[in-house]
Amino acid sequence: MIHVDIIKPNVKDLRPFVQLPFDIYKDDPNWVPPLRHELMRTLTGKDNEFFAQGIQRFFLAYDNERPVARVLAGIALRQHGPSGDPLGYISLFDSYDDFEYARAVLDAAMGFLRDHGVKEVAGPLPPRFDLLSAGVLVQGFEGPPVLESPYNQPYLPQMLERYGFTKARDYLAYDIPIEEIPVERIMDMGDRIRKRFGFVIEHVDFARGNLARVAQDISTVICEAMPEETGVMLPTPDDLLYLFKRIRPYLRRETAVLAYAGERPIGCVIGFLDSSPALIGTDGRRTPWNWLRRVIKTGRTATSRCPMQFVVPDYQNMAVNALMLAEAVKGAKQLGIRRVEGSPVDETHQVSVNNTRMAGGRHHRTYRLYKMSLAVKGKE
Repeated sequence: MIHVDIIKPNVKDLRPFVQLPFDIYKDDPNWVPPLRHELMRTLTGKDNEFFAQGIQRFFLAYDNERPVARVLAGIALRQHGPSGDPLGYISLFDSYDDFEYARAVLDAAMGFLRDHGVKEVAGPLPPRFDLLSAGVLVQGFEGPPVLESPYNQPYLPQMLERYGFTKARDYLAYDIPIEEIPVERIMDMGDRIRKRFGFVIEHVDFARGNLARVAQDISTVICEAMPEETGVMLPTPDDLLYLFKRIRPYLRRETAVLAYAGERPIGCVIGFLDSSPALIGTDGRRTPWNWLRRVIKTGRTATSRCPMQFVVPDYQNMAVNALMLAEAVKGAKQLGIRRVEGSPVDETHQVSVNNTRMAGGRHHRTYRLYKMSLAVKGKE
């Protein structure tokens, strides 16, 4: 007998909700477990502005007494759907490979959203603002993900589509071998270009006392550079500050740069070390052994991820992006990095797609964000 419970947002009751993917993917060598204590802090609302500005419910489906599927459903009051109504979303959707499990938990979630007047649902979205993940993996299942990218089995997007969700947008991941980026040729032109257009490039200081200023400057760049779109949530300085605090073990000044015209921030390329090698094979718990493993493995990683690459509109086509990328790649080489994953790249942002391809990027993964109108109930 399948039944669905609403889970209270406290540590005790959320444990089976958090545990479920550990059971589903226990034999999958590519799955990267989340850090349990960080996820629990997020789900209980600690340091999570995304939750503070919305309404959430946790749904867990059981087959008899065994947890078999889960989903977080929420209403994002910072975002609005095409009709101007609050945007409903789903997050952390996971299930064993049985559509009846998925349908049960999604039915409960959609019922909650309908009851709150939601007309359009998007997702899966991350349960916090992070610029690192969106959607589910639909292409490129070979190998583990890089630094908090989504990972799932192919049946999961198939379940969403069978239920009635349709594609909203794809986010692309590009594999970029460091040696293919013409750093020296770009750097040779650097001084002339910087003087001509009046900007400077600085490596980012991620010291604790400087994080607030860094978050403010990067937020300014992203908010100017991102096109205005319905449903898009632009990052506040607090969003980015929480992100940087959360992934601080993987921040390195060598792989992160900001461009300035005078005091004005005009561009950023921010790369992080890959956390996946340090987490694969662990249980996600905060133990001395797992901490030591993270320190050792992170220091040896040969991969980084670049999820932030932005230039404000009036400085685009002035080689700002190329020079920032060259500086970041030069720093990555000093750390022993041999490849970079550029992701997530919005398929509709042609400038970002072209810049990533020009850097030698090879499209190797696709993540899909779905949408569904609640005027139409789930399919049989």
